[in-house]
Amino acid sequence: MISKYGQITLIVVALALFNALSAEVAAQISTQKTGSVNLQEVLSWLPEDTETISVARGPFVLKTKTAKSTADEEENENRAVSDRELGEPFEGLPLSLFGFKDGLLLPHLKGKRIFLAIEGSRHFRPPADLGEMPYEGCAIASLVDGLDTDMATFVRQNRKSISKVDQIEGQVVAVFQEKLENDTWTAFVAFPNKNILAVATNRDYLREVLARLQGKKGNRALRNDLPEWKYVNTDVQFWGLRHFDRTQAKLDPSSPFGDQKSANDADEQAIGLVYAFDRSSGKTAKITYLTGDTSLGSRPDATLLSMGKGSEAAALDIKYREIGPGVVEGSYTLKNTGQVSFFFFVFMGMLGHAVFL
Repeated sequence: MISKYGQITLIVVALALFNALSAEVAAQISTQKTGSVNLQEVLSWLPEDTETISVARGPFVLKTKTAKSTADEEENENRAVSDRELGEPFEGLPLSLFGFKDGLLLPHLKGKRIFLAIEGSRHFRPPADLGEMPYEGCAIASLVDGLDTDMATFVRQNRKSISKVDQIEGQVVAVFQEKLENDTWTAFVAFPNKNILAVATNRDYLREVLARLQGKKGNRALRNDLPEWKYVNTDVQFWGLRHFDRTQAKLDPSSPFGDQKSANDADEQAIGLVYAFDRSSGKTAKITYLTGDTSLGSRPDATLLSMGKGSEAAALDIKYREIGPGVVEGSYTLKNTGQVSFFFFVFMGMLGHAVFL
């Protein structure tokens, strides 16, 4: 794993907090409704080769913080975090793309309740130099309350920031570009209907999402027979999974396949991982790692669950539990800002969103 997280970690966590939300009630992967959509339906919108999903259940209301005030709060690494604060970075994970261009999209969501937030992502790549790994993906918010604006108004209000206006699957899409370190990131913003808002990093990924949202049939992302689903509890507020894509091994520095890379823990038999956090269960996050190497159950600190085995990892008081052959769960204590910062720095790398320093 990448080390020397320092200030970049605080910035990453601050960005997650900047998009903070408060999740309270249910969304199920079965036929139970989450507002106007259920999770099974939303998963059917994501391309088949999606590798990672992050989910935050609602309804919740977007809460904004300035990056400066959040960074100031994080300066004291020993400061205890409240239950609400601890949930915020998990809430922000699936909607981090909503913070593009200094959060120009956020005012349109002020006071809006969100049923469900989910991000699908794939094809993680190394940055040109420093910063977060670029990827293809889409963040989707299902709203309780319809948007008060339409795309024409949004384009008019942000015409100085928009790079161009595109047409994708019959939808008008606002396209933005932003330089982050030495990479130029592109954000595609679509309002498929009054209750769905989507922000993508890749035109083809968004095109597939919009086509499926309008009825196109296709194999669902992260199909139900993957072994990871056995360890997913969709009742918790925040959860997600990554099913490692072997086809991307040579291009993705966070892939476990092949030799040691700049952002991975090598394991040729790796399958995937599942994470879960629920504020009602205390200040403990859990990550379950699946591998075909059943010997790792007797030495879990040899897996990515160890988070590097350094002093920062030791502060998380990691507890391991072998659930089954090749399936190990790690539990992480998150009581202060230092623990939260380090955990998220490494954790996001596990999901494919590593930050290079």
